[in-house]
Amino acid sequence: MKELELSKERISKLKKIRPKVTIKQALIMVIGVIMIAVAIHFFLLPNDLSLGGATGMALILSKITGISAPPLLIVANIVLFILGFVFIGNSFGVLTVIASIGLSGLVWLMDLVIPVAAPPIDNVFLSLITACILYGVGVGLVLNQNASTGGSDIISKILNKFFGLDLGKGCLITDLVITLFVSFSYGLEIALYCLVGVILTGVIVDYTIDGMNTSKLCYITTTQPEKICEFLISIGRSATIYEAKGAYENKDRIVIQTVINNRDLIRLRAYVKAVDTKVFMVVTNAHQVFGWHWKSIED
Repeated sequence: MKELELSKERISKLKKIRPKVTIKQALIMVIGVIMIAVAIHFFLLPNDLSLGGATGMALILSKITGISAPPLLIVANIVLFILGFVFIGNSFGVLTVIASIGLSGLVWLMDLVIPVAAPPIDNVFLSLITACILYGVGVGLVLNQNASTGGSDIISKILNKFFGLDLGKGCLITDLVITLFVSFSYGLEIALYCLVGVILTGVIVDYTIDGMNTSKLCYITTTQPEKICEFLISIGRSATIYEAKGAYENKDRIVIQTVINNRDLIRLRAYVKAVDTKVFMVVTNAHQVFGWHWKSIED
């Protein structure tokens, strides 16, 4: 009972620890914000296109008020930031306000320094595809750092926290609703382009986040468990070991379960092959891994 109480006390202290923003995280966020800003300024706004979120809101407000979209993007992000701060918390809010102000400011700066009189690509569909790739990858990069650039990704974070909905699907649902409002302002053709863009962007966001977090889950049935475990520890990983019985020979076997990244998988395969020619190894994707030497469970 005392051990249980100590564990609860330890867990309580750990919950108060907030992950610090590293240089790597900041760099990834900057790259993501730049990609989104380029997509908005050069490909979306010149074509009156929207992928939902704050950009869609800014386009709608621009049509109603006659004010250019870039400054209205800042207004929309401020409103959505307040929602994120209220429903998600301080750590999310701090990172989000930095990213959202950075994005809105960058789009406005581009509008002042590099004004675009006409779309750089004289084809709406190609502009849409280019924007979706840049925007989707950029949002995925920022979301994966436990932040947001404002817009529908704030709402998707709220849906993820309270309903367990995937981030990409949350963005998709929110952006579809905003796209419906865009159709009333800019017509059915633009709305259909936006609808295709929203769906494609949602898929790209999911693939980007999954791609950044995918590791390899390995099950190794071997006669050399000690050597393989020593190797795993030497490369900074660990493993879970348990006994099993083979159905074919009815003999006891040792099974090692471990999670490693793609680079270490190549090294592990080469080592296992060298120490045990009769090894049986199963490798599958692990899309989210939390804990020791991996992403914090608090992220």
